[in-house]
Amino acid sequence: MIDDALFDGYARAIDANSDLLRAAVSSLESSLAGVSDRQLPQVLGALYASLVVEYGGYAAAIACEFYERQRAASGAKGSYAPTMEDGADQALLYYDAREAASSSVGLQSAIGKLQGTAVQRAMEQADATIIGNASRDPAHPLFALVPNAGACGFCTMLGSNGFVYHSRAKANASRHPNCRCRPVVDFDTENPALAGYDPDAMHGAYSDARAAVEDDARAEWDAMSEEERAKWKVDGKGAYDHYLRNRIAAEMSARQRTS
Repeated sequence: MIDDALFDGYARAIDANSDLLRAAVSSLESSLAGVSDRQLPQVLGALYASLVVEYGGYAAAIACEFYERQRAASGAKGSYAPTMEDGADQALLYYDAREAASSSVGLQSAIGKLQGTAVQRAMEQADATIIGNASRDPAHPLFALVPNAGACGFCTMLGSNGFVYHSRAKANASRHPNCRCRPVVDFDTENPALAGYDPDAMHGAYSDARAAVEDDARAEWDAMSEEERAKWKVDGKGAYDHYLRNRIAAEMSARQRTS
């Protein structure tokens, strides 16, 4: 079982890192005064990428320290020195900036979008650190993505997976902008647990939401044109599965707002 105090300290540290990153991205607006529209995507991309690399590194360090301390507290056998994973490549970060600049009305709106994607990219580096070490560690710990308070339906759906095996391929830790759900690791593979984290209850909410939308989702899918269906194609997942998953997540979010 994950030590409560250890997790609370980890959660506070990684949330504070996200808050500081959002503030740093917000401050970019004053640095871009006088930059022409033509130069904006490149200049914004460079500044944004620099911040994500910096704070993503902090997120990875926080996750790495949590991993090391949790391993020691668990009494896991054998020696293993966890390492931090690299962050997003520069091309992806520049893409974030170009997309935000091209799809927003005004610099302030673009900065707002980048605050969200910055947190997403930094937390992805924490994910990669937890998952990467879990997959290499001879102790073979289990990991989970624990939704934060007020998490959306999509993250609750991911959280319902519980503690999964130590394979990176099974992580399914897809994030979205502003996502602050925390990757955790437990070395008690017989009874992995974290106080307050109830994946069985989340899975029940998922099952209820799926039952509520499945018939309508299939009817809507059958009525779509091939062009509309093609928009839902993603690597590694069938188009209809992707569409249904999004319908279920939306239903879960709606139910959470009214509960």
